Amino acid sequence: MVSRRRILGALGLAATAPGLAALRLLPGAGAASAQPGPDRPFRAVAPLVGTDGPRAAVTLSFRNPFQGGAVYLSVQHALAAEARLFGRAYALAPGAGVLEGFVGVGVADPPGPAAIGISGVDLAGHAFTYSEPITIRATSWTYDDIWLPPPDPHAPPPLEPEQPRLDALYATVTPRQWELPFIIPVELGGPVFISGYFGEQRSFNGGPRTGHHGGTDIGAPMGTPVRSTNYGTVVLSELTLVRGELVVVDHGAGVLSCYGHLSERRVAVGEQVRRGDIVGLVGSTGLSSGPHLHWELSVGGVLVDGLRWLDGTQGF
Repeated sequence: MVSRRRILGALGLAATAPGLAALRLLPGAGAASAQPGPDRPFRAVAPLVGTDGPRAAVTLSFRNPFQGGAVYLSVQHALAAEARLFGRAYALAPGAGVLEGFVGVGVADPPGPAAIGISGVDLAGHAFTYSEPITIRATSWTYDDIWLPPPDPHAPPPLEPEQPRLDALYATVTPRQWELPFIIPVELGGPVFISGYFGEQRSFNGGPRTGHHGGTDIGAPMGTPVRSTNYGTVVLSELTLVRGELVVVDHGAGVLSCYGHLSERRVAVGEQVRRGDIVGLVGSTGLSSGPHLHWELSVGGVLVDGLRWLDGTQGF
């Protein structure tokens, strides 16, 4: 009887090598870890290991995201890869031995079964495609009725709306800078609280409740420091029409964050920031009813709920 250990020794493999726990010894010819021959009457077959190396393997942080949520995804044994959901592409960037990134679920994405598609090139240069099933859960959106004072008739002409420029920035993909974990820009507690939730449907001055609030509002005293949620590069720092004094940080690989209604901006375009660096101070500039931070998080051009990135409920 030829033992497993003798076969592995002949092939130059350790019996305890990762991935060989389910190794099978098969007689006959065929490609595997080694070809049979006069002194090798068996061939070794290990799951997920081919003649050119291990196959690409996909891992999802969880499979039941809410509308407005996100899934962290990693791919092992791949040279390049991207993920897709509802036709939208999401970048996967090099990490610690893997390609990794986030897939954002939009507020209007339909609840129910869906699939994240992953395609790329493995270590041997072969193309691969996977389809990973997920189930999108419906979010119960909050609502709010907001009253704003009439515009000042003596105010200077309004600025151009910033949304088209933000949309263009949110669609860019640059080299990855983010590192897990992400942090909240203003720590909650005492006079600091959530004054408006992501996805909230709002009425202004008695009008109908429509749309979905694109960020999280954090009520805080005027002048409270606002910190970058992660590492990145400042790509916008200026006064805007709706969000007032505004800073946008590009964290790379399609992830960007936005900090609005500031009383003061502390960074300029092109500056590198670290997680926790001060980018501005809480204020009430732009379309605002009181001192607060408007915090947005975008993944692949899709606005997502930043609070869900902080409590571990999404698996990261």
